[in-house]
Amino acid sequence: MRVHWKELLPVLGSALVAAFFFLGCEETTTPEQPPTPTAPPQPPSNLQALSVNDSTVRLRWTPSPSESNANFGFYRLRIYDDAQGRLVGALRLGTQTPVDIVGLRSGTVYRFELYAVWRDTTRDTAESVTAAVVRWAPATRYTTLSDGSPIRLYETDSQLPSGLDLEGPDGRPRTLTVSQGNEWDLCLDTRGGSWDIGSPRLSTYTIANPRRTLIDTLRLRQQKYLQVDSLNQIFETEAFGAATLAEALVNFNNQQRGFIIVLRTQDGNWAKVFVKADAQGNILRGTAPNRYVELEISYQKTPNVPYALPSSPWEPSGRGFVPRIDIRTQPKEVLE
Repeated sequence: MRVHWKELLPVLGSALVAAFFFLGCEETTTPEQPPTPTAPPQPPSNLQALSVNDSTVRLRWTPSPSESNANFGFYRLRIYDDAQGRLVGALRLGTQTPVDIVGLRSGTVYRFELYAVWRDTTRDTAESVTAAVVRWAPATRYTTLSDGSPIRLYETDSQLPSGLDLEGPDGRPRTLTVSQGNEWDLCLDTRGGSWDIGSPRLSTYTIANPRRTLIDTLRLRQQKYLQVDSLNQIFETEAFGAATLAEALVNFNNQQRGFIIVLRTQDGNWAKVFVKADAQGNILRGTAPNRYVELEISYQKTPNVPYALPSSPWEPSGRGFVPRIDIRTQPKEVLE
């Protein structure tokens, strides 16, 4: 029997419709969801902080191993006023790190607790039992003097300022000549070809009543403080401890990279002083007799606030509703 192709059109049309129907069903099939875990997610770890300015702290952390689970949701950051033990903010964060926490109060030590949370937040086991914790305080950042010029200390033979007062009458750092050496917190001493920066009382300058500046000598032996390109490079996990503080001069004749000095002034104010290098690795720059070093400063205006306290695991007494609080003024949930 011979069948003309036109007689096959209705049959072919039905077959094609059926084929598209089945293909469409396959494409719109909902994938099977992984079962919701019955155990809480594992917490993140190694929460670290640095002070960006007097109202901002930058945090970074090692991700929770539970991030690889399809049920992972987000991180919950709880922020406490450490002295009062009062919750001042609860923020919802994504997996991006680092993140800036803004709107903080200068001179206040905060306790930051970072928890991992499953996507299904209705379960009792949605949040990690423990958190990654760090205590930290914002600090004021200075890159220039009051007149907008760079912060520079000049070599001993120069008639220009060789010393630094971290908090002058206007609340900002100022540079001073040796005639005002009694107000120096830090000085540059290049006498005899030895390039040193540090405590005025140990310098070769003749100063009637030099201030006593203590330097964290332990950090000066750690490589991460000696190979620095920016203050934002150095995150911390623990307090600047008094056990390693001493008056010191830091020699940099052979240094070819920027470095950071952590110090405490005679008045108890803590600072990180970044001694910068130029693109060629020179720290002492310019032409004699007016060679200089250039500084950037992170300064804690509140005495005896060493930026941080030691971090430790923290288990909350209870959970419940997490308020959506903007650290500054208005309710807000931060999603990264």
